[in-house]
Amino acid sequence: MTVLENVLVGRHTPHQGRPLVRSSCAAPASRSAEAASEERAMELLEFIGLAHKRDHLARSLPYGEQRKLEIARALASEPGPPPPRRADRRA
Repeated sequence: MTVLENVLVGRHTPHQGRPLVRSSCAAPASRSAEAASEERAMELLEFIGLAHKRDHLARSLPYGEQRKLEIARALASEPGPPPPRRADRRA
């Protein structure tokens, strides 16, 4: 998979209800959502400094850039804030 495809996979998480498989006869709304996903993926790649390697194979990246790509893929899923911590009631 390319660097861009790797981040796009992160955008298609099950809890967001987005299909992973692209349809060749997709409706205009689907194509619009796909274009928005690709735009967001490119924003993340620019943020971490890998936009210029969007078409490179992820496995050919140096180790440090692979870790950056993992971070971009995690951010692509748009995680929410962590749940509040429960106070420890031990006394």
